[in-house]
Amino acid sequence: MTIRLRRIIPLVAALLALLAMGGSAVANAGTSTTVRLDRGSTALTTDTATTGVLVSHGILPLPVGRATVTPVVDNGIALRYRFPITGGMVDANTLAGYIKHSGGLRFLNLANGKTLTLTNFKILIGAHPGLSAIVNGNRSVRVRILNLDLSGASVEKDIPWVTVSNVKATLTKTAADALNGALGVGFFSRGITLGTAQVHAHIA
Repeated sequence: MTIRLRRIIPLVAALLALLAMGGSAVANAGTSTTVRLDRGSTALTTDTATTGVLVSHGILPLPVGRATVTPVVDNGIALRYRFPITGGMVDANTLAGYIKHSGGLRFLNLANGKTLTLTNFKILIGAHPGLSAIVNGNRSVRVRILNLDLSGASVEKDIPWVTVSNVKATLTKTAADALNGALGVGFFSRGITLGTAQVHAHIA
């Protein structure tokens, strides 16, 4: 069953529905409102126009660690990256939560050999959904790199799995500035559509 949700965060809405059913997703039925995620993956399919710009400038986003990439041909050339989910928590009362991932991306400029590595992605669920990452392996430097637009998202529930599709991911100013500075280019800017994300998460 697919449900269209416009005014609330799609993932939280799906998890709240699971809570209402009183399934095993709740650690202590009747008292706990925390839902735990233990595995799954998030896929990011790059925007075809953005992919073309990156390739034309000799910028390659390479998968790091357990991340994978697959070419996609559909009205243009895109790349589909997949990042394993390692855990996550969502509070049904405050609508706050997160989803953690392993792997990441290393942006390589073929013209000068400069790179920028973003790893350990964390999706932040709240009033302003986004995705943060550790920069160049320095765990003390975690920045918000993507803003996530859930207005057109859809949710599919196949308990204990929840899939959130059609989540638009756009670049933050912080990420754009970091990419331009690290790679020695100037075409990254705030609001560029990096692609569309799909979260496929397992309820523990």
